[in-house]
Amino acid sequence: MFTTMKPTIIVSWVLGVLLVLLPIHGLAGDEEQDQSRLTVSAEGKMNVPPDKAVLSFAVETVGKKLAKVQQENHERMARVLEECRTLAIASTFIQTTSLNVIPEYPPRPRRSQGGSLEQTIPRIIGYRVVHQVNVEVRNLEIVGKVVDRVLKVGANRFSGISWGLQDAQPNTLQVLQLAASKAQAKADTLAQALHLKLVRVMTVQEGGVSVVPPVARYRMARASMAMESGGDVSVAAGEITVRGTVTLVYEIAPK
Repeated sequence: MFTTMKPTIIVSWVLGVLLVLLPIHGLAGDEEQDQSRLTVSAEGKMNVPPDKAVLSFAVETVGKKLAKVQQENHERMARVLEECRTLAIASTFIQTTSLNVIPEYPPRPRRSQGGSLEQTIPRIIGYRVVHQVNVEVRNLEIVGKVVDRVLKVGANRFSGISWGLQDAQPNTLQVLQLAASKAQAKADTLAQALHLKLVRVMTVQEGGVSVVPPVARYRMARASMAMESGGDVSVAAGEITVRGTVTLVYEIAPK
């Protein structure tokens, strides 16, 4: 015949098991904290040529009648877009970044002989319309030609060029791999110099990747000089710097 354990006996047995297990967990946590560690960081870096350029243009028109100013701006921008299409730049690579209508006011009133401002009601004397676009060019051989052409057909403001990469992922992975290899080599060197043994990698942390394009600023005056001389604007792409850092934490022990 089977007998059943009383509830008080079962409770006592469970409590006994818990009391045995709790110190084990506490010791494991203390042991993890007391492990000797070595932390190393390294940077991977590479320079690559850009494969795209983003040109920033604007058409600015000014006049007394808003409708006339808007119409002139629209016609000049239409010529700019048509010229881009002639240069085989797809519409998907042309983006309007801003379109502003700005009222124009007369100069601020002068002070009267008594020292106070003359009481005048502000009045609008005209309007200024500014249509800004970004044009992405993937054929870098025609960048100077694009600048020259759009300035000739209607754009009258040129903000500059931003160089970039169509796909930075392969370069990102490459610099992280380079950074990890450098960090591992650094840990091996330190362990050998200090007579330590690298037991295992405890943590790996990516410090982030940055893609730094070359600084390229071109003033409107330089572009206008090239346009008047009949030649294309001369540009140089330079190189893009891709950087990435990796931090490794090793468990170490004496040899």
